[in-house]
Amino acid sequence: MFINTPEDYYAWRTATQPVLLPGKKKVQVAVPCAHTVLARREMVVANTYNPNHVSDDKMELLYQSILDNGFAFPCAVIWDEEAEQFVIVDGFHRYLITGPDWLGLAYVPVAVLDHDMAKRLAATWQFNKARGQHQVDLDADLIRALIEQGAAEEEIVLHLGIDLDTVHRYKQVTGIAALFANAVYSMSWEMREVEEGEVLA
Repeated sequence: MFINTPEDYYAWRTATQPVLLPGKKKVQVAVPCAHTVLARREMVVANTYNPNHVSDDKMELLYQSILDNGFAFPCAVIWDEEAEQFVIVDGFHRYLITGPDWLGLAYVPVAVLDHDMAKRLAATWQFNKARGQHQVDLDADLIRALIEQGAAEEEIVLHLGIDLDTVHRYKQVTGIAALFANAVYSMSWEMREVEEGEVLA
């Protein structure tokens, strides 16, 4: 399926049923790649929060891999209703390889995720961390963006696989005190009067 206009996308979305695979414990796993579409490249844009960088030699390897094996992994995207564009959640470097400096393709294979902003931020983190690729400064910005989108610290801990101390550390890196406004802290020590000669245990 080729997507050339927003209207093409809306028609495809209306006609497409999600593919779900049943798993253990009554889990249903979505398989968005089962509905990969070819989106006109001008309709696909990068996100502004991806904490990921790839070296030039890895880009060359990715380019050669796509030439040798085809485009086996679509870019994961969400549809931005306001901009009427696909925003990349994962696969930015595959997207770059489709561009004029590399393959010069008119279309990008994409799998569309049904995510809101907070969920897509978390998805980007998950994809990158699963591959061991992330940068601290951009990770901190991602945490800040999630909090600004209304995500609770507990949700961030659950979905990003990090502990609460890491969330607080990333908040510190961003330098925004307001992010600590709703944080709950436990006292690690307390002060008390000590009598002269008293031995502390």
